[in-house]
Amino acid sequence: MEKRAFSSIGIPARSEKPRNTGITMMVDFGIGIEEQRDVLELAGEFIDIGKIAVGVAGILSEKNLLAKIDAYKKFRVTPFLGGQFLEYTIFKHGLDRAGYYFEEHRRLGLEMVEISDNNIDVAPEDKFELIRRAREDFGLKVLGEVGTKTEVTDVAAIIEDIQGCLSAGSWKVFVEAAELVGKSDGAPIMEMIEGISRGCNVEDIIFELPGPWIKNVHHFNVLQMQLFLVSHFGPEVNVANVYPDKVIYLETLRTGVGVSACLEK
Repeated sequence: MEKRAFSSIGIPARSEKPRNTGITMMVDFGIGIEEQRDVLELAGEFIDIGKIAVGVAGILSEKNLLAKIDAYKKFRVTPFLGGQFLEYTIFKHGLDRAGYYFEEHRRLGLEMVEISDNNIDVAPEDKFELIRRAREDFGLKVLGEVGTKTEVTDVAAIIEDIQGCLSAGSWKVFVEAAELVGKSDGAPIMEMIEGISRGCNVEDIIFELPGPWIKNVHHFNVLQMQLFLVSHFGPEVNVANVYPDKVIYLETLRTGVGVSACLEK
């Protein structure tokens, strides 16, 4: 960790990478390579994993995709592709095509894969088998995901799915943001979040932040969720879908020097 100004003030130190808790996942909807490098130069030490979102990897040239992957790796950020791209692959070609998808990861130098089912129906046993195959047959580190973007899932079902993903070999499990916020106001759903945290080890979960793709979610709701997660679970909570320009904002919340910080003697 590089020397910081104002070092004698005593801002709490964060653990260094690789981290198992306090994970920040930055979401990348195709920002330019130079912008990406600028963000990583400034905030790379605070970013653990970087998601090249949705199907962006399939529309970029391979040259540009590899440049993005390499930029993340240079700053010790593990890149991966949004799980929606695997869902698209399965929707178009069936489960058998997943092997090709995993093999392409290896060819491109990707070491992590997200396996989700929040847009298409995949039987639990098939989802867990995909996780097992990705890990055991292709040597990929797996991020599972639970929940849907359109329906409200029962807390018990969410917990069961999380536990199934972990048992199948997932390193961590994302909880879909749409399950965590109210459909009318975009505010955190306390019953859902607390229910999940009681039924699972929070260290195994990465809570997704909501975004404008969810109805009635505004900029305020995204910041509200960040503050809620850190204040409720502490600075070591795992947070996903952080926009590039909000990585440092989240880090100020984690270290207690941000907006609405609780100053205690």
